[in-house]
Amino acid sequence: MKAQTVYFNGPGKCEIREVDVPDPRPGQVQVRCVANGICMMEVAFFTGQETQPDPIAAGHEGVGVVTKVGPGVSGLAEGDWVCCGNWQTVQNVYTSMLHKFDPAPDDPAAYITEPPSCVVTSVHFCRIVPADRVLLMGAGYMGLLNLQAIAHSPISELVVSDMKPANLALAREFGATETVQVGTPEGDARMEALKEQPFDLVVEAAHAEAALRQAASLTRRGGRLCIFSWHHEPRTVDFGEWHAKGLTVVNTAPTIGTDFRLEPMVRAAKLLNAGVFDQHKLITHRHHFTDAQAAMEVAVERPEDYIKGVLTFEE
Repeated sequence: MKAQTVYFNGPGKCEIREVDVPDPRPGQVQVRCVANGICMMEVAFFTGQETQPDPIAAGHEGVGVVTKVGPGVSGLAEGDWVCCGNWQTVQNVYTSMLHKFDPAPDDPAAYITEPPSCVVTSVHFCRIVPADRVLLMGAGYMGLLNLQAIAHSPISELVVSDMKPANLALAREFGATETVQVGTPEGDARMEALKEQPFDLVVEAAHAEAALRQAASLTRRGGRLCIFSWHHEPRTVDFGEWHAKGLTVVNTAPTIGTDFRLEPMVRAAKLLNAGVFDQHKLITHRHHFTDAQAAMEVAVERPEDYIKGVLTFEE
């Protein structure tokens, strides 16, 4: 059958191509994509900040409906809701990469699973200890997902810093015990004061060199510093401070170095079903996939009210 897929074809250019999709092979199901997230990785490829061979098929955060089941597949049937991959209307996916949503999602865009799976990996490696004091630097989309997960842990304090008041309001709603608006005189003074009582765990999700530099001074001796952000440019940090304080520094890149027994996608889907992750208020911008060019331009611009963009694939 024919399907449509979105490609990046050079910096700043999207195009939609028609592709052939065969019947699913053994161990595969065919999925009709319904919604798919716009990740900052896609933004980096679109702008040319990260280079890939052109053209490249875009997308990796899909949710869709099974339309055909391949030979030897059990446990999945036509009509089941599952995660999928590219920005493509119909695609074949190996069942080993899928988890079924039960019940069916009320809003498929709010059930994109790959971003929460990155947080599952992060929380796993943060090794949260009961009564930990935690600082989360950055309350963008991924920061707020980290917050939702960490807030369900047995911690004693969860401070969140960001520049946007609206994001900080969401942070308080999701469980922050204190929020700090950095970039203001009051907020910057509060961050300096917090250095007097450094935290057991600091999670850097701000994607800013200033936050990365400041993070170590906010982490106690022998504490843990989790670098969650993907920093696309070289950064300068005081490694002497990291060493002198005996910090455990973890870089929680998705799936890299992960114990695959963790099954982060499966666990993320379960946590979405359970309501631990709730993305309904995080999906701020929706575009039909045929408007992918405009959607990417908005994602690059990131207006004040932008948290997360999603492509939809329904007629």
